[in-house]
Amino acid sequence: MRIFVTAFFSLLFALQGVAQTFDFFKIQSAKYVGTLPSKGVDVFRKTFEQDDKGKMIFSPYVELSVRVGERTRFETMYAKIYYYTKERVLIDKTESPVPVARGAGNPLALPIFFEKNKTETLYFIVPEKVRQASGWRAVVVFGDKLAAAATVVPTGFFNQYDFPERLQVEKPQRIKREEVKDPVVEHVVKTGNPQQSQITLFMRPPIGMTDMSEADGVLAICLLANNTAEMKQRLQKADTADDVGGILRFAEKRKLVILCWGSRSLWDPSKNWDELDKAAAKTISDTFDTVSAAWARGVENLSLRYGMPNRGFLLWGTSGSAQYAQRLALRKPHYFLAVYLHIPSSFDKPTEDAAQVLWCLTTGENESGYERSLKFVRECRRLGYPILYKAIPGLGHQGHPVADRLCFAFFDYARDLREEKHDHEATLVPSKMLLKSSQSDKLSLPWPASFREPKFIGDIINQQVFPAREAEDWVPDELQICIPTQELADVWGKEK
Repeated sequence: MRIFVTAFFSLLFALQGVAQTFDFFKIQSAKYVGTLPSKGVDVFRKTFEQDDKGKMIFSPYVELSVRVGERTRFETMYAKIYYYTKERVLIDKTESPVPVARGAGNPLALPIFFEKNKTETLYFIVPEKVRQASGWRAVVVFGDKLAAAATVVPTGFFNQYDFPERLQVEKPQRIKREEVKDPVVEHVVKTGNPQQSQITLFMRPPIGMTDMSEADGVLAICLLANNTAEMKQRLQKADTADDVGGILRFAEKRKLVILCWGSRSLWDPSKNWDELDKAAAKTISDTFDTVSAAWARGVENLSLRYGMPNRGFLLWGTSGSAQYAQRLALRKPHYFLAVYLHIPSSFDKPTEDAAQVLWCLTTGENESGYERSLKFVRECRRLGYPILYKAIPGLGHQGHPVADRLCFAFFDYARDLREEKHDHEATLVPSKMLLKSSQSDKLSLPWPASFREPKFIGDIINQQVFPAREAEDWVPDELQICIPTQELADVWGKEK
């Protein structure tokens, strides 16, 4: 009787056409969706191709629901489909699932982590040549190099097909799997201001670092994102080809802790500080004063709880997040060593205390805030800011490789000045204790020696670089920008 029962359940399991491995990798369901569903998820081509009426073109797909036994990074696993004729001859294969769109919305990113026993749904667009084959079958495989699960769509037995991962399905390695830790810490700070009622700070140490004392600083990123979940995913994955991926990889190579939060438009992005009426300017300033104070409380909390450094940050922002970042640095300059801003379209009034921060601003000559950026730079220079400025010819409100390279070179330059900055801070006198006249005199020159006696001068209109000793003969003072090192001059002078 016992033998019969065992045989019965073995047969039942086989008839399902699914192989599970120690319940670590589970395929809960797999189905083919050949026509546009009336509800649920619509899957479109990767290119989001549109028909002649402007509607996105639906692509038939395989929907796969899976689970894992412990939290696992998706990049360490695989999810694949092999397509066969009814004679079990391989037609094609799909190496990975695709992001999907709900209706005509934005793509949904693939998860970075699969959480323990949480169902995740993956989507695979079925190639057209497969759909044209009569009676085709698909072997779906989900697992890693040690073990896997497999099933057949729409029906069948996986062991009737040859596919590379079959050994991992049939003879998995028996090892104990440890939960993968999510390195991203989330900390919410209430502001008390309805314009931005809370700030969610994310902190991520370099991968594999468990002792914060080993960190070589902090890279603070103000990020444009639709929500906090999207921000967290960006921090969990640094291999994207955009500017955010580039700055995350920069931080990883230099052992920098990432501190990240989202941008929020709390000002008029089309006006500088001196273009606002007094009432609007005061409201905006008061709001951001409150928000920046909450940000500082959050930073100190993270520092106390996790040992994160709380000074000498590198600060990065682009577009709307650059507007947020510069307003924060103007109010809380003692947290920052250096600030890099790309294509902000509006600027707040430079403060005297923020002259202790190293500044780098890049924009485009066709960007809507170009003239406003020139006004900001002139005021910064008047106050003795060590500021590097580059307006890229022909550029509008976009990223640019010269801007990216200048950012990295500038941050490396700033990191070399940490000791000089420390010595400079020891000489600072709180601005409230200074008379206005003496304060203006004190801030007339930038504090870094390499800015007071730069090796090169840039012409910000004609985009030319000159040795500093020749600049007076060629560049009017109001068009000059200091370029303190050969490395920065080499990048500044490039066109692409």
